[in-house]
Amino acid sequence: MFDIIYSKPMKPNHYTEIPSTFEIFLEPLKDYSIHKHISARGIRFIHPSDIEVATILKISLKMVSMTGELDFIVKVLKSTKVEGEPLFEIHCNFYDTNAEKEDEVLELIKSYL
Repeated sequence: MFDIIYSKPMKPNHYTEIPSTFEIFLEPLKDYSIHKHISARGIRFIHPSDIEVATILKISLKMVSMTGELDFIVKVLKSTKVEGEPLFEIHCNFYDTNAEKEDEVLELIKSYL
């Protein structure tokens, strides 16, 4: 019999909140491959309508002070109704991306918090 000992405890997924000062443009990608890498890191945001779990989205972030947009792909893992509000909290993990792109997105968001 073997005992399994983990030297490092697993960390829960980390979701960085996109503040309301960003303009968020969502584009569902219907024919996107489902066999891509999903990251443990992600983002969360408030949206006026529910988004189905497992939906693949292209997200474009824009700020008034930015030229252009920052685009990335995510997979919706959770959608929760905000109590007492006509809003939904959407949790998404980065999808089909790399650590450098994820860092770029997260650093941009955190610079406006």
